[in-house]
Amino acid sequence: MARQSQEARGRFPFLPHLPYFANPIRGTTGTRRDDMIVFMNKSFLIRFLVVFAAVFGVLFLLVWFYLSMVAPAAAGELTTPGELASDAQGIAFETAQVQVRSRDGRAYSINVEIATTPDQQHLGLMFREHLAEGEGMLFVYQPPRAIAMWMKNTLIPLDMLFASRNGTIFYIKENAQPLSEDLIKAPGETVYVLELPAGSVKRLGLRKGDRLVR
Repeated sequence: MARQSQEARGRFPFLPHLPYFANPIRGTTGTRRDDMIVFMNKSFLIRFLVVFAAVFGVLFLLVWFYLSMVAPAAAGELTTPGELASDAQGIAFETAQVQVRSRDGRAYSINVEIATTPDQQHLGLMFREHLAEGEGMLFVYQPPRAIAMWMKNTLIPLDMLFASRNGTIFYIKENAQPLSEDLIKAPGETVYVLELPAGSVKRLGLRKGDRLVR
């Protein structure tokens, strides 16, 4: 074996000494088998990591979909009406004025309470017995998301206007009925929801494409 290796180097001096290939039949079979096992183990590990990453990605998307689509609508189930009514006394809202600007140049000023925190948004206008014309509540959602509203524990009918990031109104729900648990879903990602007394949309002539300006 040594002579054959030396003779091979004499005929091919530019080749390095590779004992692995010096005798492909005897003395190296175990080495090649071990290398093949290591290679197969690495390939299995890579495939396992790829499959694990894919499964984790799918689970992450499912959880995100649940939190963005189902959780907002179901949040009210976590507390009873009595608990919400008592907690409402401890939840304060900032007030501001917003404008709804129509596409033909008209502008309407509305005094709103602003709901930005989860507690404020869960409570909303629940248990209110009156909402005057020119008043409302503005829900602000960041980042933009799919929103499902409802009228559970809400005692007055409402008009709801859903707007995108730039304030453009893209969906309107008129005369949402008090105490209804039907979900009100806008077909797109929402940043603002403006709730007004029922009849405001018709009275002011509001339409999709109008804009909210803070």
